[in-house]
Amino acid sequence: MPALDSRPFARDLPARLYQNSIMNITVERLPECKARLSAEIPADKVKETRDAIVRAYSQQAKVPGFRPGKIPTSVIEKRFAGPIDEELKDRLARSAYAEANEKEDLAILGIAQVEREQLEADGSYLLAVEVVTEPDVEIADYKGIEVEVQKMEVTEKMIEDYLVNTAKRQAVPADVERESAAGDLIVVNYTGSLDGKPLADVLEEEAGPLAKGEGHWVDIPEEGDEPQEFIPGLSASVTGLKAGDKTTFDAEYPEDFPIEAIAGKSVSYEVEATQVKEREVPEINEDFAKAIGAESVEALKENVRGQFEQQQERMKQQIIDNQILGHLNEEMAFDLPEHIVFNETQRQVNEMVSRGYEQGMSEGDIEENQEDLLKNAETQAKNNVKTMFILDEIAEKEGISVSDDELSQRVYMMAMQQRRPVKKLAREMQQQNAFPEIRHDILISKTIEFLRENAVVTEVDPPEDDA
Repeated sequence: MPALDSRPFARDLPARLYQNSIMNITVERLPECKARLSAEIPADKVKETRDAIVRAYSQQAKVPGFRPGKIPTSVIEKRFAGPIDEELKDRLARSAYAEANEKEDLAILGIAQVEREQLEADGSYLLAVEVVTEPDVEIADYKGIEVEVQKMEVTEKMIEDYLVNTAKRQAVPADVERESAAGDLIVVNYTGSLDGKPLADVLEEEAGPLAKGEGHWVDIPEEGDEPQEFIPGLSASVTGLKAGDKTTFDAEYPEDFPIEAIAGKSVSYEVEATQVKEREVPEINEDFAKAIGAESVEALKENVRGQFEQQQERMKQQIIDNQILGHLNEEMAFDLPEHIVFNETQRQVNEMVSRGYEQGMSEGDIEENQEDLLKNAETQAKNNVKTMFILDEIAEKEGISVSDDELSQRVYMMAMQQRRPVKKLAREMQQQNAFPEIRHDILISKTIEFLRENAVVTEVDPPEDDA
């Protein structure tokens, strides 16, 4: 796919570039949000533009032997011939894009291919380019969209469960003289062997804690919970042991285990328990409440209730937003700019691969599912790009905009979240030209909020089997 030209596009250009223009502009609309733009700019307009560039160079250029602003035009034109010609072509092209935008309603997103760009012998300038354009979006009705959301409420059980789990996380381990059980911690020493040989000798530098461990704490999960362990089956093997007990078990390592020497193999372990510890869970009382920043148990419960209510409200908004955007996507059909879909697909692929690695997928898993991953990424990309153009069109139609104060507030919030000085972050964003993207993000959020406020929302009872 050809790269897009980096020059400014017509929609960003000032009106003065095409005022009183006598250039000849023709536009041929092409499929997939493209167009062929041809322009012929007469010699007098070319000369006028060139003279302006030369004057600017004369005022700003530094040439040895001449005072600034006193350099002869002939010297300027000879010394800076290349840059002057490049800037001349750029300005003339920009004026052509601007006039095409004004007279032909050609909203240019980028330049796909420059087919012709030259100064003729008679002094005129000819330009022929293939441009990528904004899609022609015919907006369907977007006010009064009907959506359904399940009723949500914060129950006393939700609050009690939250407090119980919070107390468990603050439990203090204490030694006990009994057999270990679910929910306990047990301290063990262990040694592994493979085919009768010490695992430390088989793995050598890769061995680490897989081969041997002393004073290792094992967290025995509550019934129904998944064990958090790096040696498969370790927590199950030590359940029921008391201090001084010994046991042996075989750990079955999966085929895709990253250490090849034991991948898909069974490793024998000898284990000795040295301590059993139970978790002393604090009582949920006034002291517990004050320890986590609340004045009383009742105040703590109200805080938890408020957190759940905020969470449910965010969930409701997300459900409503998804239904609204899904409805708009179904109701409208139009071509999408190929290069934007391509770039968004790449971004989606990168995100999906990163999430896969975070969830424990191997490189082999990623390669095996590459086709499905690419297909899903492309589908998501098309939805995202289509949604963006729909929301941009609605924002323009409704006069939704983003003020400088709103932009400043967003930058301030970002600085607070990153714990960085506001001025330093703002300076970096300006250097990276990040403000237009942030402004657009705010615009999209405001437009979605507008649609939500104008939707018809019906709350329905959840299915009886939904907890």
